[in-house]
Amino acid sequence: MALNSVRSSIFARGRRDAANSTANADYQRGVAEYNDGRFAEAAASLRQAAEQGHAESQYILSTMVDAGKGVRQDDAEAARWERLAAEQGHVYAQANVSFRCYSAGDLAGAFGWCQKAADGELAWAQYNLGLMYQKGEGVARSDADAAHWYRLAAAQGFAEAQQRLGDAYYFGQGIARSYTQAAHWYRRAAEQGNARAQFQLGHLYDVGLGIEHDYAQYRFWTHKAAEQGHEEALREVKRRDYRDP
Repeated sequence: MALNSVRSSIFARGRRDAANSTANADYQRGVAEYNDGRFAEAAASLRQAAEQGHAESQYILSTMVDAGKGVRQDDAEAARWERLAAEQGHVYAQANVSFRCYSAGDLAGAFGWCQKAADGELAWAQYNLGLMYQKGEGVARSDADAAHWYRLAAAQGFAEAQQRLGDAYYFGQGIARSYTQAAHWYRRAAEQGNARAQFQLGHLYDVGLGIEHDYAQYRFWTHKAAEQGHEEALREVKRRDYRDP
């Protein structure tokens, strides 16, 4: 499951994108202080707003405490503020609570909080919910449900979900097999730099499944994947290059 790989980026996106549901002077001051690089002052202002129940302040404060930014690092305090924001429906906080549960081995808790964030249309959570359904982590295994959540995240441009949806179409897992659709979603992920999607797209060009055979495109995408260290692509490049002019 890919929870670790995106947690820090969720913090960054949350600070930038999460909606401020109610005007709060302490929150507004804290954001200004944060943007000026005055992190200790920002933490103090945000704490005042957080203690008033302001969800976005609770969330941002949790990320600062988690990172020790302008305040002493404290996992327990970070988790407390995170959960308070999550209980108010803050989707980034819900995603991070899911991460904490998963890291602690509480798969049912991880699934529950991930479901809440996914229902809030957070693409990262939709993707991870798909993974949990595919692997049967915290929920009964279901390829159909996995494909459903991959599709929602893929439609938001989430590359890993696009690649997984391509796999679902390629193998017919939880969805009717379609090499044309597999090629479509692999391409979208490949263009964002997803190495597996690049390799799979190259393969489809090589064999002419769902897309017209094109040896130049096969070489292009296979080399792209190899440049990122994709093991199958590296073997393929080594196997095929000696025969090319």
